[in-house]
Formats: sequence, structure tokens, C-alpha cells
Amino acid sequence: MKTLHVINLGKLGGVERLFLEYINGENAKNDQILCIGDHIGEEIFSQLKNKNIRFANRICSTLKIKYPSFIRKYVLKRKIEQANADLVIVWDLVLSLPAKPSKGKIVYYDHGCSWRYKHNKKTLRFLAMLDGCISASHASKRVLQLRFNLPCSIHVVVDRILTPKCINKSSKEIGDCIKIGTASRLVGLKGVSVSILMIKELINRGYKVKFYIAGKGPDHEDLKALVNKLGIEHYVEFLGFQQDLSSFFNNIDIYMSTPVTEPFGLSCMEALYYGVPVIFPMIDGQPEVIKDGYCGIGLIPKVTPEEHYSDTGINVDFPHKIYDPTNDCLSEAFILSHIECADAVEKIIKGFYKEYRINAFKHVDECFRYEKFKDELHTALMTINNEEDIKNNDY
Repeated sequence: MKTLHVINLGKLGGVERLFLEYINGENAKNDQILCIGDHIGEEIFSQLKNKNIRFANRICSTLKIKYPSFIRKYVLKRKIEQANADLVIVWDLVLSLPAKPSKGKIVYYDHGCSWRYKHNKKTLRFLAMLDGCISASHASKRVLQLRFNLPCSIHVVVDRILTPKCINKSSKEIGDCIKIGTASRLVGLKGVSVSILMIKELINRGYKVKFYIAGKGPDHEDLKALVNKLGIEHYVEFLGFQQDLSSFFNNIDIYMSTPVTEPFGLSCMEALYYGVPVIFPMIDGQPEVIKDGYCGIGLIPKVTPEEHYSDTGINVDFPHKIYDPTNDCLSEAFILSHIECADAVEKIIKGFYKEYRINAFKHVDECFRYEKFKDELHTALMTINNEEDIKNNDY
């Protein structure tokens, strides 16, 4: 099955990471890539050696001379058709096209951008072109249905990652210092500032703690300023971008996931692979990754963006609704309480750490084998392909 991938490769995030693991697999070695963005991020380019990559907006892929903006949607349609692919997988973005390409069945892969899309003509026009959709979580599927009433079939293929290397599965005790970590882009909606407030609270309660932050992003300096304002410079370490996170996860005792919105949560899954219990919000697709009360603790967000900004000076406002999995509906976005996060840390270290660590290993082994992801994705793509064939035979 000849496949074209349409994706923006400007920066490394969850969907790009999943794409890289897929495109470097045996089944995708001959797949084509059409890059929507103007460039490929350094962290991504190093993992795409010898791949067939073209740029949608460039007149020549080896030069940075671009087509005028008013004709780009026509050029994009033509380049998709020139690929002569059976399936065109559009990774987590809405394409601007004058009409549906005459070649290739269009499949949209949603990794969470459906939460943010404007409900306008461009979005609805693109969604109407789809032959099928693949969602990274049940939450993603419900958002597409609740927001856009998507008419095509939606197949849930739960995200999974390749089993990380160098996992330390030996018996582990929390020492005198509680080592807590988070790995994400340093942007407001990831809520890293919640964890920083939590560290201050734990220090006030008399605990010896160390907080490790892996990642980079535009809010780096603002987060450092918050750390300095709270006077906890010696308790927080900014690690920057980490290509290999094995040392990070093997070193920490508890993983903090405190976003305003999180369609799934690959970093949480990776933490569980290393036997690290996770504290997380009960929103979107998070409960589909971490089993509350088994390998982590889920909390209901209650703090408004305005209240959090007053406490931190960090803007975590998310101008869209999130998915409430408890009530199966869309709702306003709130933020976790750093006090409740500190309570959750205490609960884990005082009686649940060993149990949660053992359960984390069990959970990923039972639910998140990467081979199952590849099989389910292949099955979903074949099903979409066959559904369209059947539909064509009816006319």
C-alpha cells in the first residue's frame, strides 16, 4: 500500500515522536513525506536520514524559495496527486485545499489538535474530504464527534511507544530526597508552573525534594523567574531538551503531569515503562494512559487560569473546551491545585510507592505493547481503504 504522510515537522512533540517511530519501521520504509512547514526541526531531521521528503510550499525542495501564498493550496493538491499514493495520512493538522485530491484516500490522524481547531469553513471543508479518521484516544474520538459531528468512520488506535531502553526494573526505595520530574515543552498549557508551586509547598511541609524539568520552550525564562521568586533555585533543575530520557526516568521517583489539556500523554506512558508512578489530571485522554489508584493518582482540576496567573504570573489560559471523561462532555478548562498535588505526593511516598511501581510495569506490559499499535494502525488503515472501495462499488 503506497502511502504519503502530510505533516508539519518544525518541532518535536508527541505526534512527531509517534510519526518518527512509525516512519522508521519496516512497513514504512518506502513511504513518502510531504512537509507542510518551512523547515524540519534539528531533533527531527537527524532521525529522517535517507527518507523521501518534499516540501509543500517550496518551489524546489532543496531551496527555500516558496510559492506565493495565494497559490499554495493548489500546489498542495497537485503535489498530493503527484505522489500517486493509495492513502494520504494527514497528521494532526487541517489542510487548506481547493478541492479533494483526485488520487489517494484521505485519512486524518488526530493526536489532539481537534481540541483547538476553529469551527469554520476551512475546518469543515477539510473534514468533509476525509475517507476516514484515526484517533489516538477515545477522548480524541469524542471531541471530533462532539465538536464537528464527523461523518466518516473514526477508528481509535491507542498511542503506544517503542519499549524504551535501559529500564531499571530493580527494587527501588525512595531515599531521603524525593526526586520528582516532568518532561514536556515549556509552554503555559503544560502547567509546569503547578509543579513548581507544589515543590515550594512540599518544602514548607518539611520534605527534602528535587524537581527535574526536561524540555525546552518559550516559557523557560518565565518558569526560571518563578523558581527564583519562590526562592527554590537549589531544589529545581532545568535539564533542557533530552534526546534520551532513560537516565531521567530511572532517576526520578514520581512523575508530574499537570497540563490544562492532554489528549493522551506519551510522556506519562514512558514514565510508567520505567515504573514511575504518575500524578495527573482527570481530563481528556489522561485516564486512558494512567490507571487511577493503580499506578498513579488522578486529580480533578479546580483552579481557574486567572487564579493561577495571580499566583505565578504564568499564563496557562486555554481558550477552548476540554473533554470531561467522567461525564462524557466538553467543559471549561481548569488547572490542578498545587496543594492537592502535594497531598498526592505524600500519599504515594507514605504507603503506595512500591505497589504503584510494580503496577506500572504490569500496566504497560498488558496494555501498551508497540507491536499492538502497529497491528491496530495497519488494520484501521486497511479498513478505511476497504470501506471506500465498498462505497465506490455502490455507485
